[in-house]
Amino acid sequence: MAKEAKKYFKVDPWKIIEEGFDPKEGRVGESIFSMGNEYMGIRGIFDEMYSGDKLVGCYFNGVYEEKPLSYPEYFNGLAKRCCFMINAQNWLYTRIFVDGVEIDLAKVPFTNFYRELDMKTGLVLRRFTYKDITFTFERFTSINYHYIGGQKITMQSETAHDVKLISGIDFTPIHEEEGKNYWTECDKGDDYIVCATQTSGQRIYSKMKTSFGAGKVISEDKMIMQEYDFSLQGEKVFEKVVYNFVERDKNLSIDLKMADSYLAKSYDDYRAEHVARWAEIWKHSDVEIDGDDENQQGIRFCIFNMHQTYHGDDGRLNVGAKGLTGEKYSGWTFWDSETYCLPFYMFNNPKAAKNLLMYRYNTLPQAKERAIEQDCKGSCYPMVTIDGTESCGVWQHGNLEIHVTAAIAYGVWHYVRNTGDEEFLKNYGLELLVETSRYFASRGDWSPKTGEFGLWGVMGPDEFHMMVHNNTYTNFMVKKNFLYTIEMVKKYGYDVPEEELAQWQNMADKMRINYDEKTKLFEQHDGYFDFPEYDVKGMDPDKVPVYKYWAYDRIFRVNMLKQPDVVLMQFFYSKDFTLEQKRENFYFYEHRCSHESSLSPAIHSIMAAEIGDLDMAEEYMAYGSRVDIDDYNRNAHQGLHVTSMSAAWMNMIYGFGGMRSDGDILSFKPNIPKKWNRYAFTILVRGSVLKVEVVKNKATFKVLEGAPVTVEIYDKTYEITTEGIEIEY
Repeated sequence: MAKEAKKYFKVDPWKIIEEGFDPKEGRVGESIFSMGNEYMGIRGIFDEMYSGDKLVGCYFNGVYEEKPLSYPEYFNGLAKRCCFMINAQNWLYTRIFVDGVEIDLAKVPFTNFYRELDMKTGLVLRRFTYKDITFTFERFTSINYHYIGGQKITMQSETAHDVKLISGIDFTPIHEEEGKNYWTECDKGDDYIVCATQTSGQRIYSKMKTSFGAGKVISEDKMIMQEYDFSLQGEKVFEKVVYNFVERDKNLSIDLKMADSYLAKSYDDYRAEHVARWAEIWKHSDVEIDGDDENQQGIRFCIFNMHQTYHGDDGRLNVGAKGLTGEKYSGWTFWDSETYCLPFYMFNNPKAAKNLLMYRYNTLPQAKERAIEQDCKGSCYPMVTIDGTESCGVWQHGNLEIHVTAAIAYGVWHYVRNTGDEEFLKNYGLELLVETSRYFASRGDWSPKTGEFGLWGVMGPDEFHMMVHNNTYTNFMVKKNFLYTIEMVKKYGYDVPEEELAQWQNMADKMRINYDEKTKLFEQHDGYFDFPEYDVKGMDPDKVPVYKYWAYDRIFRVNMLKQPDVVLMQFFYSKDFTLEQKRENFYFYEHRCSHESSLSPAIHSIMAAEIGDLDMAEEYMAYGSRVDIDDYNRNAHQGLHVTSMSAAWMNMIYGFGGMRSDGDILSFKPNIPKKWNRYAFTILVRGSVLKVEVVKNKATFKVLEGAPVTVEIYDKTYEITTEGIEIEY
């Protein structure tokens, strides 16, 4: 690999630790120490004033603004409007003055800086000393009660100091990507503030309660604050609970009584419930690694952030590529949700998995409109979206990456296959399948030369080759879309004319799949093998991402890949390909992949493990699980790569655990890296909790809760019970 790790944070199995503060790493720290609970998130900003480089970022899932997109007059069918998640209020807003001097770590001397994210408890703690005062800050976003955020400030000093503490709620932060503030029409009281977005009309109501009681009220434009003056000697503890409520529907009114009922609880009450909930989550979600503390820390960081970002409590929400940790990618949902995130939730939180797909069902009307804009039928799902409409202003992605729509159908197939949720399929999934098939039938066409059906003018997952013809991944996924739709329509019944089903069958049967039987290679797209070679392995690690250093069109002129394409296809439909095909295609395309996408390393690790190259699998595992902690791509300051964290989880379960979920039953072929002593994980399988534990030469499978589970292990079928079985390999 050309990428190199940047070691800044301390290695610990359950914590992310920063000892000492380096301002150059300040924004990376903000991303790493972000907190969230699906509903809201806040970057790891300092509570108090900090005049150094920073992004004061607080985000709410689905709270967005919009702007028009314009193109030359003849560019029909392109996105006309862009929605983007906006920066909201800083509910941690704090200003501290000691003996008349404001605490600002960019200006005042300080010592003993320490910060940690405790992933076991879901708490962030920060500590430093100014003069002889030790300041300790603690925070959380409640995993139980999505509207609640908590803040605690402990001040300790042996000598007396005059302290002024100002605490408030601040709607003035600038949305950095657009360079402006999007909040207006603010209404305020002594302890609350309501502000509305300028265009989308959404409102957020924030109300706070502090352990210091009512202070001197300070009201400024888009801000409400309370000031407390006191003498500090010994210990003083300030606690603050904030209720944040999003009013998405303009016809709804904010329930003030609900806010008061939430704020009746104390900081300690919410903290205790929050910590207890995290203990329950880890009981069924943990991945244990003995012998590799770096990967242990990395995989737990990934699991922690997946649960922080989404747990399916609101079917109107989805997973943004950066979660709620930054403005890059604008809070958009990509195809990552159905391909990478869905497996994590299927085997950890099936309700969340279903709601990811319900989000697509609920935005089906927008997908149908998008198909019409593309001169097509059926439903065409957007490349990037918040509200179901296409927000991608880069036409080659927004219009050519039609594999996104195939990912929706793949998600339905994968979810139903592994959960057995036939009611979802009959009530919602069938319509999604039929409409996506209708889209591809109208989007594709026939080759006059070969008589094959194919898809011209597309961009595959690779993204470094645009306006190509017959991308193999896309064509294969569409073929599967047709075949599964036909099978389910015939099984459950749906109003589709027989001639239309016959048409889809013919298209699937004659789909162009570029394959060479002699070499066992699938050509990524028509003409790919003729592209000039580029030495990806010789890339300068300080010259990434290439988007930043290369002329844009140069990217499309060589055979370098951004991320797996053919290899990804062979992972998604593993049982359709032989081990020899996987091996030949893996080594051919791995040599040409730049891993410019954070989604890339984990898939390469999974496939390397399957073909028996455990050294390469281990190398890619470290990259995938620690892409942000070690800032491999030098862009962690923009926010966390949340959706790739689900790929890192798959790396453990599908890679070293050897699980495959595309067959009639789950199958496993566990293996273990050389330096590891043991690893273990649990997954939910149709209501049962299955634990897998692997040591050198032996794997143990056991049901911890629920009914027996039938699985395939090293190509033999077993019924796993609470007694468990041991398999030598």
